[in-house]
Amino acid sequence: MRGYITVLAASIMLASCISVLPKPGPDPDIFRLSEITLPEDLAATPVVLVELPRTPKALRNNRIAVVQGEQGIAYTAGARWAAPVPQIMAELLGDSLLATGRLNVVAPQEGVHPAFGMMAEIRHFEIVYDNGDEAAPLGRVTIRAKLINRRSRTLIAQKQFNATVRARENQLSAIAAAIDEAAHSAGRELGEWAADELAKAESD
Repeated sequence: MRGYITVLAASIMLASCISVLPKPGPDPDIFRLSEITLPEDLAATPVVLVELPRTPKALRNNRIAVVQGEQGIAYTAGARWAAPVPQIMAELLGDSLLATGRLNVVAPQEGVHPAFGMMAEIRHFEIVYDNGDEAAPLGRVTIRAKLINRRSRTLIAQKQFNATVRARENQLSAIAAAIDEAAHSAGRELGEWAADELAKAESD
């Protein structure tokens, strides 16, 4: 459902380094994850139920999280995601499965009850200042996924996917783009893994 990082609503692209301390000011820049190109003919089977991923409490919002040293999580001033992290990552995970061309996907609200399901946990979805406050930070995304046979109530496979991407510079647009690229990298790896594991499960 998405190409490269897109600014939905922005006043002025910030030319200076970001501040992680919330403060009053103009309306924030709003970013969304880029679209994934999907095949024109989607697979009919196997069908996977993709649930809303679990996330730590600090990520259950639409703010861009920042890690500095060992001080915990802060948030960028002047920037937001277009929707809460669990929602945008549920869409990315579903599209990552569809993009393999080997899986189809449904959401819980569609009322379909397929044999297979995927449960995911977003462990990291943040910027990491690993080289000091002024240097370009890392975008870090970690997804822990489980594939479930919903009929036999058994675990098919589980795996953790990690991706980091260095921002081109210490500015909001570059920082959002780094998280976007990391999310897509982890999603692609997860999608191919899921397709391989479910192909094996269907053949057993």
